[in-house]
Amino acid sequence: MTAKGNRDFSLRELVSVIIPAFNGEKTIHDSIESVLNQTYKSIELIIIDDASQDNTFEKLTEYKRKSVSYRVIKHDINIGLAATLNHGIKESQGKYVLILHQDCVLVDQKWIAKALEHFNNSKVAVVTGYYGIPPEKLGFAAKAFGIVRRQYHAANSKQVEEEVTFSEGKCDIYRKDVLEKIGGFPERFRIAGEDLFVSYAIRQQGFLILKSYQLPVVQKFGLAADNVSKNLRKEFIFGKAMGGVFPMFKTFLFKKIGVSKYSRARSLQRAAQPLFVSIFALLLLLAIVFLNVLMLWLSVAVLAFRYLSYVATIWYELLHMSNIFHRNSVVSFLESLLIAALGISIDFTYTFGFCYGLLLYAFGKKL
Repeated sequence: MTAKGNRDFSLRELVSVIIPAFNGEKTIHDSIESVLNQTYKSIELIIIDDASQDNTFEKLTEYKRKSVSYRVIKHDINIGLAATLNHGIKESQGKYVLILHQDCVLVDQKWIAKALEHFNNSKVAVVTGYYGIPPEKLGFAAKAFGIVRRQYHAANSKQVEEEVTFSEGKCDIYRKDVLEKIGGFPERFRIAGEDLFVSYAIRQQGFLILKSYQLPVVQKFGLAADNVSKNLRKEFIFGKAMGGVFPMFKTFLFKKIGVSKYSRARSLQRAAQPLFVSIFALLLLLAIVFLNVLMLWLSVAVLAFRYLSYVATIWYELLHMSNIFHRNSVVSFLESLLIAALGISIDFTYTFGFCYGLLLYAFGKKL
């Protein structure tokens, strides 16, 4: 079969779009619309409400159904994100599975059609989009945490796509048979970490994860990102999840992190957080125990170095995204000073979560 024939065949394959929902009444409408407005029509839409406590299910059942297969399933009890995704996969009929979170929107109407073209390479098992574009209405807390997490970043001007070491976990299209081969999403992880586990498990099978900057995705945050305290809670949860992922994959987490600037930045940021906190805490402890002034000043120096490194990296990102954030260099610098201070608290919160996750993993508990 010719290359064109292969492409035409792939564009006729059924794609199962799975949207896991929990208390998503404020954002899920836009996510559904972005799917229904796709030019690619060979899709089935499966929405699973994991026992929401708001009016999510009522909104879904009242939603006007268009020209695609559309199913809404409701759980009587909350079973967690990973188990909900596995339920959706079990219900799906497509060769490909698109996992779309309830607050994420496919910006391009040809998103699915463009994504499928990458599967002409049999080694590609996952295609993830450019999940780095802030929504139009963005509060300071969401912006600050998005920058520190390296979520918001300027598009790669040299490449339209690149291999990465993990998927975004918010908007990814998978080969269903590969997901089934690795056993789906690990249900030991309730609300975070399942995407990382799947990414590393897929790569261990010899498959590739591809990130395309031609597949833009916007996350329209719900209530979990509207203030600092809720974001810090999310950081604790992220850390706890990584505390479970790390013992499972160990050094494999860092294998091939140099394949892209994006992968390297995200991976090194998460690795640096517990490292910084450990060094700072050790020096401070030694200073207190031995009444050592030198150790005290070293701990202050480590703290200052971390803060200044945050200022530099955050200001760099703000400048490169000035056309999106609509800020000049002076305002961006002042913002970077404030966000960097928040970054220090994020380091400690994430690290506490990471240590807690290690304990849960050691005792065989759910994460």
